[in-house]
Amino acid sequence: MSEKLSNARSTLKELSTGVPYYETDYINNFYSRDLSEDIELLFSLKEKEFNNFITEKEQTYPWLSEFYADYLYAYDMHIAQYLNTKSRPAHRAAQDVRRIAKEKRELITQNKMLEHQLTVYEDLFPWLLDFKELSIEDAAKYAGLVSDTNNEYSILKNWLSPEEYQNLSTKEKYQLALDRYIHKPKSKWQVGIDYERYIGYLYEQKGYRVKYNGALSGLEDMGRDLIATSGKYIIVIQCKRWAQEKTIHEKHIFQLFGSMVLAEIENPGKIVRGLFVTTTKLSDTAIQCAKHLGIEIVQNKPMADYPMIKCNIAKDGEKIYHLPFDQQYDRIMLNSKDGDFYCKTIAEAEDKGFRRAWKWHGTN
Repeated sequence: MSEKLSNARSTLKELSTGVPYYETDYINNFYSRDLSEDIELLFSLKEKEFNNFITEKEQTYPWLSEFYADYLYAYDMHIAQYLNTKSRPAHRAAQDVRRIAKEKRELITQNKMLEHQLTVYEDLFPWLLDFKELSIEDAAKYAGLVSDTNNEYSILKNWLSPEEYQNLSTKEKYQLALDRYIHKPKSKWQVGIDYERYIGYLYEQKGYRVKYNGALSGLEDMGRDLIATSGKYIIVIQCKRWAQEKTIHEKHIFQLFGSMVLAEIENPGKIVRGLFVTTTKLSDTAIQCAKHLGIEIVQNKPMADYPMIKCNIAKDGEKIYHLPFDQQYDRIMLNSKDGDFYCKTIAEAEDKGFRRAWKWHGTN
């Protein structure tokens, strides 16, 4: 080990003793040292011990957060000492640096501990990653904490102006809203929901009855995005519409396997299978784990256009169509044997005698 690295580690060891060194006589000797080389070295060794230290993710070691904060605090205090002892001392500035450093030390400790805690939660519950980049407003909405008012325009206003809503015919305004829904930029959460709906549509075309668990349950779906059933078979499907540069890791496979086990418990006598579908790729380890656990994987599966209007014949024979932003959309399970079908245009649905669902309250 080089002498510089040895000295840097010694510096960290001194800071980890737990002694409030900034209140002892040790402070004078410590701050009279030139720490610049130690600081530069420690922050440059990204692949070595210091980087491993500051990226520590174990929640069970809260002292690491304090350790990290203490190190940065020592650096700030060294600056304050310099301000006091330079040729033209800046005592007021040094005092301010010390005051801010103490406040920052507490905040850094809390932040690092919360960061560790969040990482643990994400490792235990990988589906939380899907919500990581949502705004607070969107997260509350998808968690069911916020709801829209129960009238038609409250949901159509996202795609139609008041003038368009008032002046267009029923067919025109619904079709325009649908077209804009399809083409308008969406949040990452909604993009994910659209992908789940697309994969669900593909399995419905194969004769499966599909429950859209991810869209319906939001934060509580626990990774079971789709549950496709046909006879004695149940397929638990996990969907990830991620950017191409991202990689799916094995924790997502383990989560899906856990959902499969739960489905077997809930459905005795059924044969449960797992399917992982993604727009990107899986790591080699994830692929090996999936193979070992009997989970089918489909990589690099892109989103494609498909008919989004659900036309459903109710038990009483009433014909109702549902748009992607309608309240019951994801609850409707189509069955082609009953005459249910998908279509692309409002005109097609209404020409076949279907009307739009009365409940417009949007959930997405």
